[in-house]
Amino acid sequence: MNIPLLDRLQKAAGAFVSYETLGGLGAGLDELEAFGFRFERHPFLGVAYRGPSARLCPDQIEFELATTRIGRRVVVWSRVTSTNDLAARAAVSRANDGLVVLAEEQSAGRGRRGRTWSAPPRDSILMSVLLFPPEALADPAWLTALGAVAVAETVAEWTGHKPEIKWPNDVRVGGRKLAGVLVERGVGSVLGIGINANTGLAEFPEELRSAATSLRALLDAPVDRSAVARDLIRRLDAWYESSLRDGPGVLSGPWRDRSEHLGRDVVVTTPEGPVAGKIIDLDLWDGLRLAAPEGSVRRIAARHVLAIEPGPSRPRGEPR
Repeated sequence: MNIPLLDRLQKAAGAFVSYETLGGLGAGLDELEAFGFRFERHPFLGVAYRGPSARLCPDQIEFELATTRIGRRVVVWSRVTSTNDLAARAAVSRANDGLVVLAEEQSAGRGRRGRTWSAPPRDSILMSVLLFPPEALADPAWLTALGAVAVAETVAEWTGHKPEIKWPNDVRVGGRKLAGVLVERGVGSVLGIGINANTGLAEFPEELRSAATSLRALLDAPVDRSAVARDLIRRLDAWYESSLRDGPGVLSGPWRDRSEHLGRDVVVTTPEGPVAGKIIDLDLWDGLRLAAPEGSVRRIAARHVLAIEPGPSRPRGEPR
């Protein structure tokens, strides 16, 4: 597929590009249109880009990707049980380190604590990354933070909104869930990411309409899922490589700064029961520091934090 032609027309930002300027590149236009990309042809002005394909395009995702590890190989499936399942099967070979698996549809997508993740076909970004991290980066909590920070940065770049991370694995905008991260460990580590991309708010199940959002809803327009996926892969790779070089602590600050809970009254669920207070500090390894109503400060280790929910001081009806 002639992705250099696609790239040339996309960079024109909707303006016509003359056939003379395109030269030999123009020969790939029919193939791009057959895949679903939309163009306007004019006999004198040339060709103008008018919209992305509804399908994920592996050639577009890989074009000038320039990553070190994550995304060295990208595969796109039409329908799978779960992208995490396919990535886990690829762990039979360490040569698959950095493999990215994407799918248009999942029949058995899953989230944390056995929850399901469902989405209409050709609608979301359903991605899993297979990694064989060194021990310092193998902690599921750290890998979850890697996915959440990369997603939040990508969403901010595309929408201009400020996403926040709800402990431990949700990315939300305005209190509404936009994305989730699920890390599963076996022979390797699988980092699964699901992003609501082109779902209209009315298309969510009724019970989720007040609690979920999508890139389309934030932009009031569909997004190019392949381009978003490419940007996300680049950010995942950049954070992973910097952490390999400088240590996992490089992620702690960006993760903390995106926290939805920092400085807010919450109820923390622990194995010993719920604990209420205001979160005054967060750390990927040390967990959180909680200021109790009576003034004492308690530290709760990350492994003991089962969930964090808004505290009773929040105004009634505020999104959870």
